[in-house]
Amino acid sequence: MTGRYEIVLYNNKICYRLDVKRNITVLRGDSASGKSELIRLLGAYNSNPSSSGITLICEKKCTVLNEENWQLFTETYSDRIFFIDEGNGFLRTTEFADTVKRSDNYYIIISREGMPNLPYSIEEIYGLREGSDSGKYRLPKRIYNEMYRLYGNVPESILDLNVVVTEDSNSGNEFFSLLFPDKCISSAGKSNITKILSQHFNERVLAIVDGAAFGPEMQKCMELSDASGGAISVYAPESFEYLILQSGILEVPKSVLEETWNYADSAKYFSWEEFFTHYLSDTTRNTVSQYSKKKLNDFYKTAGNVKSVYDVLPESLKAIVDAF
Repeated sequence: MTGRYEIVLYNNKICYRLDVKRNITVLRGDSASGKSELIRLLGAYNSNPSSSGITLICEKKCTVLNEENWQLFTETYSDRIFFIDEGNGFLRTTEFADTVKRSDNYYIIISREGMPNLPYSIEEIYGLREGSDSGKYRLPKRIYNEMYRLYGNVPESILDLNVVVTEDSNSGNEFFSLLFPDKCISSAGKSNITKILSQHFNERVLAIVDGAAFGPEMQKCMELSDASGGAISVYAPESFEYLILQSGILEVPKSVLEETWNYADSAKYFSWEEFFTHYLSDTTRNTVSQYSKKKLNDFYKTAGNVKSVYDVLPESLKAIVDAF
């Protein structure tokens, strides 16, 4: 499934407006924020669309999954959007994660906890907030962005980094070692990031992660960052491959980067990180710029190409690089 879809669900008391563009969207919020009411409304609509008093507007069919129907529905249906409440135990099972991996559907999941089996994007974690008209409308508000503690004025303490931790142990780590000589270490995977950050808790640390799949780990990282008083910072672009594609080193159609939802088929790619890696590897195959995730081609280490990637980094991160 590909594409970007607006979902409008309402009755005479409340209206929800959601925008989904990846295979997994996560909704968070405290009690009474309207999460359960969203599921209740859609469930009532699914049971009896014509007489429920509820209106659903979306290009795709939207269905509530629960413990009783999730296996049957995910095996039977395709090209639709599934909603899942946080009380369902199957959310954290390997079986469900494997189903999502090969699924031609999108999933909107209500969960206040991380789901380590699902590589969802930090860009698609939202909290519900009240909109206009005395709170009648419920709108999603992004919780995390590409950067955390790396916007605006850069704190003096972070300009003198002790450690740079990269999620990637291969090409990405090789590249950022060029920008931060003798400072880079690898966590050898996203699940180890918080462990490494904890080990360096009393130092000034920058973690560089693949935001397209880092959603399950983000909350723990933010808690560590808050506890460190800002000494721990996180930079989360979509992926290292995305930075290369964005840099202009290669000729890439603008739409691939700005409308990725039209290219990253959920039935083929578990995350946009996988899509960008595949796209970069495929388009450079058998050329001087052939990309490998295991070892960085010298083509990408030339001064000019390193500068091109540097140029697409946020200004605040450039300030940190320039301090070296």
